[in-house]
Amino acid sequence: MSVPACVERGIGRKTPALAMEEGTFDGVDALLVVLPHPSDPALVQAYVVDAACVRQESAQESVAKGELLLTHTYPRP
Repeated sequence: MSVPACVERGIGRKTPALAMEEGTFDGVDALLVVLPHPSDPALVQAYVVDAACVRQESAQESVAKGELLLTHTYPRP
């Protein structure tokens, strides 16, 4: 799954996503991205990133990176 470039920059990883979903987090449009854990294959790392950068990137505006709102590690199903 292809992660938008500004979201990758916000997360700090260039890894294909296992899952990705749009939604809201604390009233902010956000993107949930689930990646394999970088060092433990039994885990996944979930990231919630402000989705404003994706809209700006689509409008051809220069955006450094998306704001990381939350990250958490979970057991891999």
